[in-house]
Amino acid sequence: MTAREKNTHQDKGLVLVLQDLHAASPAQLRSKSSEEAAQDYCWSALVLSAAFGFRVAPGHTYYLYLSESRWQLSLISPQEWGHRLPGAFVAHCQLRHDMTWSLTFDSSVAEGSAVHDALVQYLAGIRSQLDESGSWGALLREGERHLPYQQRVLTTALSSSLRQSLTLSGQSGVPLSVPLLQDAMSLTDSAPDASED
Repeated sequence: MTAREKNTHQDKGLVLVLQDLHAASPAQLRSKSSEEAAQDYCWSALVLSAAFGFRVAPGHTYYLYLSESRWQLSLISPQEWGHRLPGAFVAHCQLRHDMTWSLTFDSSVAEGSAVHDALVQYLAGIRSQLDESGSWGALLREGERHLPYQQRVLTTALSSSLRQSLTLSGQSGVPLSVPLLQDAMSLTDSAPDASED
């Protein structure tokens, strides 16, 4: 028996998973309308579909890039990258304490840009996913088994957050809608202050 099999057999792996799930538990929940929850779901799912291999924490700023038609989340700002940017800068991202993400889109994300087109395509995919699921409950029960471990933990936390926020507002059965890109981008939070890091 290998050391890995032995640890798994003794449930040490399960303990770590439970610790990660507990650490990612949503806090500071409030009631949200279906429209707010739809926006939170759309942008949070975008961040969680990005490639990243580090742990994230509420209140810190991260940076979303589009590199060769793949989303990438980074700890490094565009200014720190300089001329070695990994792709087009998309947005500042912050994980809120309720485990949803806020995005502040870069001013270069204008209609007709490659990033804008990629966001429109992304939202079309989300619309299709929501149409197939038919309800918040069905959508939030769907697992994201193809995601890496850290993103799966955060997806579980996001689902819990949205489910609880919608229950608080009494709208858990309200049909889903996908925000229009220009509306969603204008409603996102203002640029984060560097002192918050």
